Amino acid sequence: MKITSVVIHEIEKEDKKIGAKSYITDEYLDIKIYGNILEKLDSSFSKKSPKRAKFSQDGFTKVITDFSSFDLLAVSKLLTEKLESEIKNVAPAKGGYLIFCKYTTNDDFLAVFLVRNTKSEFIKQKVDSGVKSWDVNPAVYLDSEHFAMGVRINLNILNSTKNDDRYIALAKGTTDISQYFEGWVGLDDTKQESKDADALYKLSNNIDLPKGVKDRNEFQKNIFDYLKARGRKSVNLRDLSKHLYDDENTITKYCDKNKIDIDGEFKLSANNRNKFYKISVSADGIDLTAPKSSFSNNSGISISSNGKSVVIKSEELVKKIRESLNG
Repeated sequence: MKITSVVIHEIEKEDKKIGAKSYITDEYLDIKIYGNILEKLDSSFSKKSPKRAKFSQDGFTKVITDFSSFDLLAVSKLLTEKLESEIKNVAPAKGGYLIFCKYTTNDDFLAVFLVRNTKSEFIKQKVDSGVKSWDVNPAVYLDSEHFAMGVRINLNILNSTKNDDRYIALAKGTTDISQYFEGWVGLDDTKQESKDADALYKLSNNIDLPKGVKDRNEFQKNIFDYLKARGRKSVNLRDLSKHLYDDENTITKYCDKNKIDIDGEFKLSANNRNKFYKISVSADGIDLTAPKSSFSNNSGISISSNGKSVVIKSEELVKKIRESLNG
């Protein structure tokens, strides 16, 4: 993880009270001191089930007009003031430390973490109503494993004209993601079931099989059974990973490594669920639905060597067809 820049601002706002006050930083922070904090925050973020989205015509895009080149210190000041203005009249909203950072792993990222639970308060070196800089005892810094909420923006995808993947990941820490936080970031409609379903199906065809699973058909049948048992409930990738691999991190690590655009939690319709187990096709006035295992070697359905016909070996099916033809 290569950190480019770090800025911390603070918004003071008490729960269930009106009014807020910002303490704005005038300097970038020392990366050598704060690098460890950022690595822990990013690691904690990666263990969540992020919601994926793109920008709407509001939020961050009102402040950052060009994501390929911007001054983090300058835009972070404006964004902090914007958030203060938006929450000061929202009684349930709470403030905290806003940690803005730019860094590179496999891609370039802009991330913002809202942290409330701290083991030690930052020392504000106040200048008038602002903050010249921050100081903190590196040995007793904020509890970075318990950030309240955060957003991570993949700048490579955002700035690419050829990639249609969602580039925003929004994750909750110790609390649910507040509506005001989503509005502050500015998200489009995050629900893209078909995209998430396709991503999960592609993943199921390529990820390493769990121990004890003999083939891909069995693996996908296990996914189907899990999804069917949940019914209309949302699918959480970390829960699915725990069920399949006895490790909640396996699937999300695979997605991160292979840059798979998939939401951390989403719902699947019966049609999208069934393709993990069944094949349903229609052509030439014929509807065919069968388990995928029926197409494996020595099973009931096969495609001829010339690729122009389908052979179904089933005495019971032949019997029923004849009975139907004979009325």
